Amino acid sequence: MRNCFLLLMWSMLLLMAGGCENKVQDREEKGTFSVCENRKVVFAPGNLATGGHDFVEHQWEYGGLFGWGTGNHAYDTTEDLNCYAVYYDWGKNFEGGWRTLSIEEWRYLLFERDDAAGKWGAGTVNNVHGLLVLPDSWRMPEGCMFRAGNNGWDGNRYSELQWSQMEKEGALFLPAGGFRWGEVVYAEGCEGMYWTSTPWDECCAHVVFFSDDTLDSAEDDRRFFGQSVRLARDCE
Repeated sequence: MRNCFLLLMWSMLLLMAGGCENKVQDREEKGTFSVCENRKVVFAPGNLATGGHDFVEHQWEYGGLFGWGTGNHAYDTTEDLNCYAVYYDWGKNFEGGWRTLSIEEWRYLLFERDDAAGKWGAGTVNNVHGLLVLPDSWRMPEGCMFRAGNNGWDGNRYSELQWSQMEKEGALFLPAGGFRWGEVVYAEGCEGMYWTSTPWDECCAHVVFFSDDTLDSAEDDRRFFGQSVRLARDCE
């Protein structure tokens, strides 16, 4: 009986992993993003989940808020900067070459690739505020629309069904999950702060920041602040 139960649990885990991998394979066909002149990436199907060893199921879910480089101690909330002195990428917890983009890669993606200004915009997906980013090659689904730039959270608004159509074409959504200071979360639903792999100095690291009217890749934050993480991996 016990062996049957273990076999059932193992089968369920394989199915879940397979579903995640299928989402990634679908995105690799359409949802590729240039992060420098000769490199493209595909993003994980959702933000890094609490605990740092899985992705959330949907792109509009906030996921966990992590101190910088805490892939090997994801639950750490201390303000002792010595605990964040050595960067350990969260992608090391996964197979398949997942990693955190550098600030230079984020800047190229958002501001320097072909038609970069026309491929990002503030918006709302399934009643969650965040930043939308379109892949290099884009085909607008029938019945959907997209307004580039900082046009407020209502500049782009999608139901769950509409977003599923956008997602099939490779669209990326980064929810505005706010930030954590100690055990308290601030600005949830109002601001998005995503870690990069690039240190600023001994105390801070580069982040990508956005709100309903701002997108900024020149921000830095204290390493002990809990912020969102979206992993990516290089396309072969």
